[in-house]
Amino acid sequence: MQTDLNPPKEGSKEAKLVEALSGKAQSIKQLTTLLDWQPHTIRAAFTRLRQRGYLIERTPKDGKQPARFRIKDAAK
Repeated sequence: MQTDLNPPKEGSKEAKLVEALSGKAQSIKQLTTLLDWQPHTIRAAFTRLRQRGYLIERTPKDGKQPARFRIKDAAK
């Protein structure tokens, strides 16, 4: 992962989001189901994570597949 991160508090919903994005790339729909959040809340949390120093990689949608997101370098 990146250096100089300000990780979210352990056990928080943002920490669960980091965990979800640290493995396989996830779509907004998958994250809303997993975290029981609205899509706009997921996108706002992405902004907060970026402010903490996380690099969130977006894989563009491909045909019928939605865009997917993951924390860059987390799956290496």
